[in-house]
Amino acid sequence: MEKVLAMGFSFVVFVIGLAFLITGRIALGLLLFAVSLFLVFLAFRKKETMIIEQKIDIGGEINSRILKCKNCGAELNKEAMEVKLGAVFIACPYCSSQYQLEEEPKW
Repeated sequence: MEKVLAMGFSFVVFVIGLAFLITGRIALGLLLFAVSLFLVFLAFRKKETMIIEQKIDIGGEINSRILKCKNCGAELNKEAMEVKLGAVFIACPYCSSQYQLEEEPKW
């Protein structure tokens, strides 16, 4: 959809530039012609994909314990953890239940 809009706007700018060329305003016509070519270039260039990786870092002392699913009792592993909207969630591989892990205050 973006490409169609950019091409349509580029065509309009091109036609206006052509009108200025015909009426004798060469500098403005050439400028608008260059702008229309630049808009076509922007519409068809490749966009870079950006990969955002979030890592979970646990600070302070930790008492490690085995997490169990509240629904089926299965053992939950750390590979099932993911960060969604700034919160840490863990999913059960057996019953697909999801839980938000909450850090308790350290005092």
